[in-house]
Amino acid sequence: MECQSFRQGCCGCCVNMRWAPERLTDYLAANTRAAEAVWGGGRPRWRDLARVHLVRGGWRDHLLAVWLVPLTFGVSAWLWRRRYGSCCFAGYLDRATGRVGCLIHPARVGGPDLRCHAFPLVPTLGCNRALRCAMLDTVGVSPDVGWLEVSRAGSASLR
Repeated sequence: MECQSFRQGCCGCCVNMRWAPERLTDYLAANTRAAEAVWGGGRPRWRDLARVHLVRGGWRDHLLAVWLVPLTFGVSAWLWRRRYGSCCFAGYLDRATGRVGCLIHPARVGGPDLRCHAFPLVPTLGCNRALRCAMLDTVGVSPDVGWLEVSRAGSASLR
């Protein structure tokens, strides 16, 4: 079983689940709109990934990596991941049902796996594709709860 098999989807490992529900919803919707505008639902090219990354605030990642990380011995990168760290490729897989997940997951766009480019041009950040959510090994997720509850449970199971 993989996270893409949840009916409601999950974004617990890709989005900062400490955010308020409204901020999470707005963030996912903005990511989805940006991806649709850049590659329109087909298979994205690397330059499409870089464009979405920059449009969705990736310039901050680059500023942090070049300017703050050396000055703070990496503490600023840790704080960024804790407070702001979210992948710009997490979004709505199906707006009608409210299903969320990775917009560049191989189950969605096919192979080869594009998730290694989740944070383009920032070598210290990336999607941990080997990460296995402990929630996958439990009995299952109730089909009655929404993506927010599933994602928060998934995020909590990673600690």
